[in-house]
Amino acid sequence: MTTKTRHRRRSCGIALMLALSLGAAACGGEGSGGGDGKTSLTFVNYGGDGMEAAKAGWLAPYTEKTGVTFTTDQPSDQAKIKAMVQSGRTTWDVVDIDSASAGDQCGKLYEKRPADFDTSELMTDEITDDCMIPIINQTIALVYNKKLYGDNPPTSITDFFNQDFPGKRIAFNYWTGSAEALALAAGVPADDVYPIDWDKVTSAVGSLGSKMSFQATLDQQGQAQESGDFGMCLCYLGRSALSAEKGAELGVVWDKIWVGWDGMYVVKGSKHADAAWDFVQYIATTEGQRGYYERLPYSPTTTGEPPAVKPEFEPYMLTSNEDKVQETSYFDAKYWADQGAAAADEWVKLTSG
Repeated sequence: MTTKTRHRRRSCGIALMLALSLGAAACGGEGSGGGDGKTSLTFVNYGGDGMEAAKAGWLAPYTEKTGVTFTTDQPSDQAKIKAMVQSGRTTWDVVDIDSASAGDQCGKLYEKRPADFDTSELMTDEITDDCMIPIINQTIALVYNKKLYGDNPPTSITDFFNQDFPGKRIAFNYWTGSAEALALAAGVPADDVYPIDWDKVTSAVGSLGSKMSFQATLDQQGQAQESGDFGMCLCYLGRSALSAEKGAELGVVWDKIWVGWDGMYVVKGSKHADAAWDFVQYIATTEGQRGYYERLPYSPTTTGEPPAVKPEFEPYMLTSNEDKVQETSYFDAKYWADQGAAAADEWVKLTSG
């Protein structure tokens, strides 16, 4: 299947981080629905704008529909989930988490989907294990500082490592998504991104020396774009769209991109597993997913008619720019699950200089 063919087939639903929502926030629960004596679920994601969109677009409509209320917590943390499950004290019910790390814990830390769970409205090639449903299609591409480059902007993702261009280079400090984008920038064809050629990527990153900077959070990536303190970024385009709304002068190079998605899981030992799965089933529909994407510049993982895109978000949406894309690397959850701790070790070596 060619990249162009796959784009057309998926055009209703693809647009980007890892495994990640828009911006991580500090831990801590906060109510999103009042108690009325009915079931209450705890929903967890990475916080920030992503949590606000989830509360308004997913949780509130489901509460109105069913009477089930929610408490929210953040950020998603597999180590915390493991501690809950092993202690027999699960307090989180539904989590939005990186399926690259969660997938190999299916059946151990996460409940398997019920036999009668309906996946017919989902993009089935994004269902990567027996516990998850895919949510939040995300795109990483080369984003550049228009003000810095003026009439001589980068035209290819490989310009990220082109020393003829001045300015700081930035990327998110997490291997899933960032490693693939760095490989594309180092000249690796999209079809050959996996397995990651760590030596090639490390050499390319090293060639930039002090010009290369890794952000610990997506908030930092957004702040760099908004302040103009960067030249080029391998950025989650949803974050870039929000930065542009705040005045950042940004351009996007679409020649090679990476596309990924998050997973929604029910935590093993949830005391409200039936209610949790009912909520997840709701999110597995076009109607259920729509509200989130009306608020943020990402795309649903369902095959129905996607929500209308705000005009100001269109320069950052894959669905509006597919004709510009030459090659696409798609998230490979199995590869990352098989890598396990080795991926973290390779990433630490790469980013530590």
